[in-house]
Amino acid sequence: MLITYLLIAVLLLAAGAFFMIKFLRNVQPDDMEIVEDLKALKASVAEYKGGFVSFDRGISAADIDQIVEKSNQRNGKGVFMSTDNSPIFAYAFRSYIGPSKNNLIYVISNDHEYVFRTNTKGTEVTIDGTKIGLLRSNGIMYDIRNNEVAQVKRNSMTGTNTVLLNNKEVAKIALPENIGKIEAIEITGVDLNKDQTEMIRTLSIMELISSQKELQD
Repeated sequence: MLITYLLIAVLLLAAGAFFMIKFLRNVQPDDMEIVEDLKALKASVAEYKGGFVSFDRGISAADIDQIVEKSNQRNGKGVFMSTDNSPIFAYAFRSYIGPSKNNLIYVISNDHEYVFRTNTKGTEVTIDGTKIGLLRSNGIMYDIRNNEVAQVKRNSMTGTNTVLLNNKEVAKIALPENIGKIEAIEITGVDLNKDQTEMIRTLSIMELISSQKELQD
């Protein structure tokens, strides 16, 4: 009988340790766990690779034109469509437990792969395997040298976020609750170079995905 009790105790301890490890991973995953989760996210949207149209076609602002598939409380994926109902980019996400936004997002388009890792510091932005900076929760984007390079001004009342470069408005982002727009991104700046255009695209992707109810706090 004593041996039986001991075996039960060992099994309970093992089960407790297993669930504790799973819980800790969902709270604060380490670097290796993030790498593994990123592989899974990439695999979940691999079917879309090679089937995207250019951003120049315009992203639809209509919420009905977005495809979202939520597999459970912490994982899901979606596709943003163009105004003529063609796929512009796909994303997959994993959310972790935390006092604030804590998630990992992978995005694939016709020409780039983006990774957004959000935690208490803000959102670390990586494009094609290269870290380009950190987007703070206040909407200010810093490069890897900690220089301010852009800003997103969010307006929940109008459902429109504004992108600023060098303190000048260069684009507007219509969020799903903004029902008066056909295209989600409106470029308002002129004489923009390639890097500036890419910054607008990157921030717009992040803002549009983050606005989805599946990724709200």
